Amino acid sequence: MAQENKKDKGSGTEEEKGKASSASRKSVKVVIIILFCAILLLVLVIVGGLLALRMGLAANLLGALQVETQRNITKEPKFMYEVPEIVVNFEGIENRRFLSVKFYLGFDEPKLQEELEKRMPEIRDAINKILWVKKVDDINTPEGKESLREEIFETVNGMLHSGELRGVYFWHLMIQ
Repeated sequence: MAQENKKDKGSGTEEEKGKASSASRKSVKVVIIILFCAILLLVLVIVGGLLALRMGLAANLLGALQVETQRNITKEPKFMYEVPEIVVNFEGIENRRFLSVKFYLGFDEPKLQEELEKRMPEIRDAINKILWVKKVDDINTPEGKESLREEIFETVNGMLHSGELRGVYFWHLMIQ
């Protein structure tokens, strides 16, 4: 009888082993099915992308995005703020040359108008610091004027909290 109990116990563990291996086979099958679906989906995405490129659909979409971005860059600002004329003398006492600059700041956010008005002394001071170190040769070329525009834009834009500038627009830039 003792031997029969051992056999029953032994056969019971065999049944449990069979159930466990059956369950592990099912989980392996599920993993394989999931992997197959993921690979199939990846292949479909790649094939679809290649077809879109081949048919020119992707180029059309990218072209439309570039046109929209270009429109936003070249769009005129909604508001302009007139910066009062700034006059500075160039380095070198013997030359006695002056630079007169008047420009507008373009922006889209209406709340920026109030900040520009309040902070104009700071803005003028920052612009003076830019202009004080310039020489006639720095500004006398179209590239020099464009470089000055970019420097003013970056400086003033970096000072603002209520929005961003769209551009700096010279009214005049005169060397006397």
